[in-house]
Amino acid sequence: MSPMILLRYYMMRIEEHAEALIQLIHQHGIPQQAIMFAIPRITKAEEQLIIDDDYEVIEVSTVVGQQAINMAAQAFKDMYVYDNDLSRRFVQKYPGLIPLSCEQATIEPVITGLNEAKAAFKAEVQKYEDAEQKFFEVHDRFHYLITTMAYRKVYTFCGNYKAFYFNWSRRPRVETDTRDNWLERIERAKATIPAKHNQYSWYAALEQEKNLVNESRAEKLSIRRPIKLRPECSVRDEEGKMLGHSAGLPFLLTEAEHRPRVSELKNYTRTPVKTRSGKWQLLLPRIHLYEKLP
Repeated sequence: MSPMILLRYYMMRIEEHAEALIQLIHQHGIPQQAIMFAIPRITKAEEQLIIDDDYEVIEVSTVVGQQAINMAAQAFKDMYVYDNDLSRRFVQKYPGLIPLSCEQATIEPVITGLNEAKAAFKAEVQKYEDAEQKFFEVHDRFHYLITTMAYRKVYTFCGNYKAFYFNWSRRPRVETDTRDNWLERIERAKATIPAKHNQYSWYAALEQEKNLVNESRAEKLSIRRPIKLRPECSVRDEEGKMLGHSAGLPFLLTEAEHRPRVSELKNYTRTPVKTRSGKWQLLLPRIHLYEKLP
């Protein structure tokens, strides 16, 4: 079977299982216990600002009742971004908890089938090593599909749990190198001129960066860029054990005798970079390059 046929087959399976899951959520969702956290979508206008300078504030709205169930159902089939004014680089997240009145056995086959189809689709996409070929075979055929949204695993929990703690989490990128090597990297950046520069202005900006690096007294400098801001959830079971999960999609809970405690996802507000190893001063904002203060 050709790779393209396999991709279409796995996508068909994803859509079939997602639709079956949505019907189960509408049928068995408990409105009195359902809760979702609505996060604003990122626009194209905001996209580059976030890439260059990070998020400033993310305002979160709490949704409960039947509206939360409807929102959760919509989340499981949200894999495409049709609006050209919305970012396709920052995927929409749907943290929340939807308790169900059915037994785990009712939804288990659907969840298993959906996650297996997602994993198979992802594995098939990742066989394309060439970026242009991948774009043609995937994005040019599945118009407006956001593959990372299609990949996301669905988590379901069965039985009694003490708490679901929703929070914002970072996966920081830290890279340290010598001052001379950073100078070489800046020099190599001359090969690619950004759209907002011409050759003269870009070379001048890079020379200014090199001057700042040369003026630094630190022998080594570090990129300290917080990336992949995302909602996560720490789940505490009845024995008190805690396990963290990405909260890109709503969690489903079955066979619970009582609704667990749910800590609401709060608004995100940017805070200065902090480390345990001392204070850092931003040297080059473009690449988030810091020097450690003496």
